Amino acid sequence: MRFVLSSVLVGAAALLSTTALAETFSATSRVSAVTVYPSEALITRTAEVTLPAGRHRIVISGMPFVDEIESLRVSHPGVRRIGLYLRESFPVLEDASTPEQEAAEARVADIEDQIDSLRRTSEEARLAAAGAEAAIAFLNALNRGEGAALPDPDQLRALVSTVREETAEARETILRAKAQERGFQRQMKDLEADLARAQAELQALSQQDDEQMFLALDVEADEEVTVPLSLSYPNDAVSWGPSYEFNLETGVRPQVTLRRDVMIQQATGEDWVDVALRVSTSTPDQRINPHDLRPNRRWIEDAYEAKQRFTSESRVMSDAELAVEAPVIVEEAGSSFGVVASEAGVSYSFDVPVNLRSGAELAYLNLPDVTFSAEVSARAAPRRDPTAFRIARIVNTSGEELLASANSRFLVDGELIGSGYFVGLTPEAERDLGFGPIDGLRIKRDLLDQSEGGRGVISRSNQRDTVAEIEVENLTGQVWPLRVLDLVPFSEQEDLEITWSAKPTPSEENVDKQRGILAWDLEMQPGETRVITLNTRLGWPEGKVLR
Repeated sequence: MRFVLSSVLVGAAALLSTTALAETFSATSRVSAVTVYPSEALITRTAEVTLPAGRHRIVISGMPFVDEIESLRVSHPGVRRIGLYLRESFPVLEDASTPEQEAAEARVADIEDQIDSLRRTSEEARLAAAGAEAAIAFLNALNRGEGAALPDPDQLRALVSTVREETAEARETILRAKAQERGFQRQMKDLEADLARAQAELQALSQQDDEQMFLALDVEADEEVTVPLSLSYPNDAVSWGPSYEFNLETGVRPQVTLRRDVMIQQATGEDWVDVALRVSTSTPDQRINPHDLRPNRRWIEDAYEAKQRFTSESRVMSDAELAVEAPVIVEEAGSSFGVVASEAGVSYSFDVPVNLRSGAELAYLNLPDVTFSAEVSARAAPRRDPTAFRIARIVNTSGEELLASANSRFLVDGELIGSGYFVGLTPEAERDLGFGPIDGLRIKRDLLDQSEGGRGVISRSNQRDTVAEIEVENLTGQVWPLRVLDLVPFSEQEDLEITWSAKPTPSEENVDKQRGILAWDLEMQPGETRVITLNTRLGWPEGKVLR
């Protein structure tokens, strides 16, 4: 796209000369509003310029390069557009640095100056220590009288005194230099840490793209007018999704309080400062027309001819077969979140302006809490789990759609139980939410031998009998409504006969339309133990193998 744009704008340069006599006005744009969709964001920049009557050129600065240039939309109420010109790599009209960036740059420069000064002072101390060591070596040689005649006693005493004093002073210089060096090392370590933090802060503030576009708008005004300029364009370097925290409050009237956040991050190359943010579940990149159907021609032919055709075509399907059997793959948009429902989707607008740095921040924007009444019970699958699990059934009475979220946490009375995936919930729909195991509701499933108490399976060549015993024990101090789930096999072959019986009789068969899934609804009193017995028989003809 950039190559095409550059080629086209070479020709457009000739058009720029046609406006040489027009007065030129500058306008600096800023990001003022963003709507984030599941697959992209629509960014709106605004600026304002006052024009006298006549024909003029407006040069709009501060705009990064737009990859999808054909999607750029420019609004300029109050004037007539004559032409719009775009160019890459136009010289930046002004320094785009913010006060925060300038302060961060000054902080980095100041710390670097302190480090340089400390290094100079440290080097001076090392040089002083080296000079003192050289002086000591000279004094030692002088004290030993190397290369000189022995002095008389008075001169010797004076020499020894001088050597002693000078040596002591030199050693003091060395000790002082070593002490200073240790202090310098500590200071250097602190300064280097400060520099790393300052550079990281500057880096976080400097994620905006330096590359900008030249956008010139030639307009004509009938009278003096203040023109509000608006530029909108898409960018796919934005992502968002819901983050949930479900807190089950137990008691006489249990309820679930849902704390909601919108997670959003962007790497568009431009910082968002005081931006009006809206998130939406609408998908602008979705298909807008229904699929077409093709006529389905079928025919019959002799079996021999059909076999020959299959061989000659090397298993290549005909066009008619392709039209019938070729699958259509539709990619689903990622999960998102919203509040205001319409035919186009769900959206939520934040009342408070939002700040979000490009490529440096992940924002959690809070939404109002929602509270649901809850029906709490227990559920157990003895084949898989040794305990029952706490289940809260809620109905979405909020009037808002709760969208799917892979970032959901579950708490009981404020204590974190675990995290998991929330599949979403439409208004007035109900959903069962899991809130962890109930340690006091113990479940055990054993296979019993009807005659000898062996492994629990009596098997002949064409028949298999099993007896399963499920024991449920309530060791808690409260009554628990409990649903126990188990299964019996099923078959779609008439020759494979399956019979079963259970005591007590299941409360429900084929739970959730799943064949063979059985459910027992029990009211478990504190300290109570219940037993469920399940008998199953499979029979099939001789010569067949059970699978």
